[in-house]
Amino acid sequence: MSYRVPLSVPYWNGATYRGILRSLFSGRIIKGPDLGNLRAAVIERLGVEEAVPCGSGSLGLEIALRGCDVGEGDEVIIPTFCCTSVVPPILAVGACPVLADVGDELNITAEKVEAVLTQKTRAIVVPHLFGNPADINSIVELAHRKEIRVIDDAAQALGATIDGRPVGSFGDFGILSFGSEKVCFGLGGGLVVSRERKNLNGNLSIDLPPAQLSPTLLTFLSTLAWRRWRRWTLPVQAWLSHPITRDPDSPPIPYRKEILSNFNAAIALSLMQTLGENIAARRARVRAYQHLLGSDDHLQLITHQPGSACLSQVARVASRRRSDDLAARLIKTLHSAGYEVQGSYVPIHLLSGYEQWFRQRLPHAERVWSDLVELPCGPEVSFAHVERIVRVVKQALKSVVATPAYLRVFHKTP
Repeated sequence: MSYRVPLSVPYWNGATYRGILRSLFSGRIIKGPDLGNLRAAVIERLGVEEAVPCGSGSLGLEIALRGCDVGEGDEVIIPTFCCTSVVPPILAVGACPVLADVGDELNITAEKVEAVLTQKTRAIVVPHLFGNPADINSIVELAHRKEIRVIDDAAQALGATIDGRPVGSFGDFGILSFGSEKVCFGLGGGLVVSRERKNLNGNLSIDLPPAQLSPTLLTFLSTLAWRRWRRWTLPVQAWLSHPITRDPDSPPIPYRKEILSNFNAAIALSLMQTLGENIAARRARVRAYQHLLGSDDHLQLITHQPGSACLSQVARVASRRRSDDLAARLIKTLHSAGYEVQGSYVPIHLLSGYEQWFRQRLPHAERVWSDLVELPCGPEVSFAHVERIVRVVKQALKSVVATPAYLRVFHKTP
């Protein structure tokens, strides 16, 4: 299968390839100056005092939890509607994840946090899903009244802002990621940041070895072949029957506890330099979807707040009968038209292997998850592609003859 627009292509340009060649020809794959340069760029952009590069966003979360003194027997609140990779770092420090429901925009809210607070709650992780800022200020206010720490998980929202302030700089710690299907899609790795240098003083009970050369280079070759050039290599992938994209709800791959490599940092640094134009392109595509689909009564476009990084545009399409999975049908129709789109997360508490953290029904996440489709917003998606996607969506929705009363279309410009 060849797609006009494959799923989540890294936004690499000339500066990215120059950074790659510079690292390769200088031999500075593991150690080198780009680590320090990336750290300095993040500190300047987020307005924080300290940033520590690490091998993955998951490792960054573990470091942040240790910095929050989270340990054995403590509880950490996370939204049930998010990536399962949030769970292993919590277990690594001996704590227990507590799953909370999400609001209309699919992010965790202060109200949902308060519903699951206990005397054992030590920290709250606040992801900003799909690049869309959560109302983290309300959560910070609630948490600090109860002496609970907040971790601002900006893995999907690098470059997003709230009232002009960068996401990732709220709370006690922040997490950034350059992993797969992120706004800055690099070779993996991330940073943990804090507005107070004392929070990241190196005394966090975790000793990080250097990155390994072979895995670093293999990740680069795999990302280049199967993701950056995905439009052309996808037929080969299908022929090999070897899926490169992972189900977002499959068990997370164990993360390596290592320092970010200079090679990965060089690519991440180039992506930081083009972040402004990357997000501007994404916001323009979200506005196009809102303009072209905003008058369609058969679906709801999940609102992007002002300042959103617009990782993707999530649409909710609800079937009249639960046996008629309109979202799955729409995804299949878009695939047939050459657009590799996907559904969204299954709530963590509904997944096999995660039942032990199930405490109560989380009705909003349970009600909406199966109706969601993620539409692409990356710079590689031309406006002609957006128009074509909209035509396919409208054609597929023609079979819907009645609109459920709870569906509404929101109009906000990010």
